[in-house]
Amino acid sequence: MKHFLLTIIILPLILSAQTDSKKLFTSSNSPIQDKNITTIATDKTGLNWIGTLNGLICYNGRRWHIITTKNSTLPSNKILSIEIIENTKYIGTTEGLLVINDNNWEVFNTNNSKLPSNKIRKIIKNKNHILIATSEGLVKYKNEFEVVLSGAKNGIIDDDFISMNIDNEDVVWLGTNNGLYSFSDNIWRIFTTKNSKLPNNHIWNIIVDGEGKKWVGTKKGLVAIQDDQWVLFDKKNTPLQTNIIKSLVYDDYDRVWVGTEKGVVSFDGLDWKKHKTNNKKTLITSLFIDDFDNKWICTSKNVIVYNADGVEFKNNISSENSVIVSK
Repeated sequence: MKHFLLTIIILPLILSAQTDSKKLFTSSNSPIQDKNITTIATDKTGLNWIGTLNGLICYNGRRWHIITTKNSTLPSNKILSIEIIENTKYIGTTEGLLVINDNNWEVFNTNNSKLPSNKIRKIIKNKNHILIATSEGLVKYKNEFEVVLSGAKNGIIDDDFISMNIDNEDVVWLGTNNGLYSFSDNIWRIFTTKNSKLPNNHIWNIIVDGEGKKWVGTKKGLVAIQDDQWVLFDKKNTPLQTNIIKSLVYDDYDRVWVGTEKGVVSFDGLDWKKHKTNNKKTLITSLFIDDFDNKWICTSKNVIVYNADGVEFKNNISSENSVIVSK
């Protein structure tokens, strides 16, 4: 496998780390296109790996580096998920899984592995292995791939898992467009509007807070699950202006952040707070959080990075000049 150095692109305006509470990224000062970010992960050097529908972008707080199918072995420019464990990056795309271990790049797909699908929707670490949510089942990966939950294996009605998380008791929670699954010790259970307090069966987001509470975003509101208690949050009892939950993240201050097309709100366990964006007419498309507690608010016109304590990135010299790419 051949490797080469690809210089980080310096755009007309380079934004260095400052203490402003907001940074604005547009097409004129970044390679990020509108409504395009799908996922964000931060490696131990402080480099942000940003997944988009047009490739992979690395950002160290000062400079940008673009990785696509044209300059690397990336199997697809449509990035759906990223998980970083120590030095290893797991990049999920619509055409397979890319594993970057130091300078070695390796692609896994249905042709060279036991992956049931090339569409890698979510990746998450669980103890000494990783779990991969695909469009055709849940996969356990430790040296080799093993399907642990799917329609073919378990007879479940929907194995296109569009969201996933793991709670404090190692129960895996999986979202589909036909309900919410829990999976533990090879035992699965499905929750729907018929047998639970879910307001809708479209489960687009799942996060777990510091107390082990599950927060589930649907098309008709947000549900908090703790033990056997299910609490619904929607327009009636929160500042939410729409019940369609686009994004959920959890920050360093134990706050849950909720992104909808009509705005961003946060909940600290007691009170809800509505956060202003630059333009009331701007639609919020997605919301992410990096390891520096910066909130990336993606809108129909730009990307706003917000941090009440000041937006800062870890500028690391080792990631300043180049990134090693496999071709």
